[in-house]
Amino acid sequence: MKYRTLGRTGLNVSEVGFGGAGIGHVWGPTTDEECIRSVRLALDLGINFFDTSPMYGGGKSEENLGKGLAGRREQAIIATKVRLQAEEDRASGDSMAAAVRSSVEQSLTRLGTDYVDVLQVHHQVGARRGQYMAAVGPPPRYALLLDQQDCFSLGHAMKEMVKEGKVRFIGITAWDGDPDAVRAVLKSGVFDTAQVLYNLLNRTAVAAPPSGFDDMDQGRSLPVAREGDVGVIGIRSHAAGALVDQLDREAAPDTEVARDHRRARNLWPLLSGQYSTLSQAALRFCLDNPDIATVVPGFKNSVEMEEAAACSDLPSLPAEALAALDSLYRRHFEN
Repeated sequence: MKYRTLGRTGLNVSEVGFGGAGIGHVWGPTTDEECIRSVRLALDLGINFFDTSPMYGGGKSEENLGKGLAGRREQAIIATKVRLQAEEDRASGDSMAAAVRSSVEQSLTRLGTDYVDVLQVHHQVGARRGQYMAAVGPPPRYALLLDQQDCFSLGHAMKEMVKEGKVRFIGITAWDGDPDAVRAVLKSGVFDTAQVLYNLLNRTAVAAPPSGFDDMDQGRSLPVAREGDVGVIGIRSHAAGALVDQLDREAAPDTEVARDHRRARNLWPLLSGQYSTLSQAALRFCLDNPDIATVVPGFKNSVEMEEAAACSDLPSLPAEALAALDSLYRRHFEN
């Protein structure tokens, strides 16, 4: 396993990290026993960065991660998140601070630790306040859309946890928000890390979208993060499970996952000579970006985790494959 520095935090993180949604039973069927086994095996293979959230399985992800890390906490760098649950949580600085404190203390209990290394804002950041669909459901679940000032206020409340030693660094989820608002937050210097979407189907974190693009515009956030030495955590490397040989769960034809999986079929002929699976090629593409410190695929079992861990030692995508992929991306994945 290779390691990189997570921006100005100075943390030395495995370039392949461990995304915690799967061990919260978010990405399809699994068992708690398999989730815990996957965490322990990840440590054995050199993975030291674990990203989770209270929202993954209603705390189940944090619980399973804590059990997997039991007795080996010093080997792990833990990143979790905080999400305001009601409009009242942002009514004042005191109410926001109380919400953050309650969230952190519950996370620490589930994780079985007295501190986390990174605490991240688990909200989209918009040009104005509102709400957005946080999970399709059923039933669909909604979360508060924060504006820039909300984000800064939340960051201030999170820094109180830093002063108390319960958190080391703070970050944002710079995903699917308003591009201008996200860039302003990244430039502010308030946050040490950022989660950024980047994959074979969506490169808008580094360049303007091609004509006909119909996915989330990430607003060229990677160069902004690099300029501010904000540590980047790469997310959605597999487009919510679409960049794989076979979908591991049912997806209606009109869903984004099904759409992206159809597009992925055009990618594989350009990559099949280099890698065993499309999943490996998708992760290797993200690892080849030096502005991303760690990529966190969402694992739900040890097989998925071992396949991803091996990507650290695989060769980079060759220039001719990258050129062909770039051409296909600009043509919006048309044959």
